[in-house]
Amino acid sequence: MDDPIDEWTEQLDEAAQKLADAYEVLSGLSAELRQAGRKKDMQAINEVIERLARYGRLFEDIKASWTEVE
Repeated sequence: MDDPIDEWTEQLDEAAQKLADAYEVLSGLSAELRQAGRKKDMQAINEVIERLARYGRLFEDIKASWTEVE
């Protein structure tokens, strides 16, 4: 049976790129909200940004676990 890790890694990389794109858009929005004095909205967006960053790190940890020698 073929090792599906390469396919899984590709899928995880695709998801990570989409998270990175969303992170970039939301970071820009957060800056705009801050400039507009919308502190509560900015804080809500920042919470999402922090979660996206955590998910990205989690994806990296998962990929690393797939390449570890068992």
